[in-house]
Amino acid sequence: MKIAVVSSDIRGGEMYRHIIERNVEDMALGSSVTGFAVMIKPEIPLFVIKVRYKERESKNKLGELARIEPRSGSTRVILEDEIDLGDALKTLWSTYGRDKVEQSGRTEIVVRGVEPESLRELRIRKERVSVSEKINELVNRVIPEGFRIRYVIREGDLLTVIAAEDPIKDEWKKMAADLVVND
Repeated sequence: MKIAVVSSDIRGGEMYRHIIERNVEDMALGSSVTGFAVMIKPEIPLFVIKVRYKERESKNKLGELARIEPRSGSTRVILEDEIDLGDALKTLWSTYGRDKVEQSGRTEIVVRGVEPESLRELRIRKERVSVSEKINELVNRVIPEGFRIRYVIREGDLLTVIAAEDPIKDEWKKMAADLVVND
């Protein structure tokens, strides 16, 4: 994931890079987001964020979301995407108990005393994860609080949000359009 920050305030720009990285990690969106471009102009004040992301297929069974490997006395679950980790852990804990389920890595879980076949059909959530909804939440976490006026552009896998204290001007929309997200 690449993050390009264009800012007239270099220290502020680096702080926002850190805020974005932290929120992507907290929301487990690392493998869903391919790139960000951010423009910060405190003198206007103006904040533009563009996010390119990958929407996911609807998969809810553990066997669809992970590689499941038998081990001696246990089963190793390697998730394809860390966004599924929270739901997988909650379901495994409630089904088999916390004493039999151990997270051994960012996307790896070990379940003791359980056969791989019983894990493959285990449904970890009722509804699919909407990455676009999570991206909206991420953007709302990142945009400065006082910037109440927002203009949103959705183009396929690209979300652009222009935020300001004053009504959005056409020249700001052009600046946002010219901002490039590198993958």
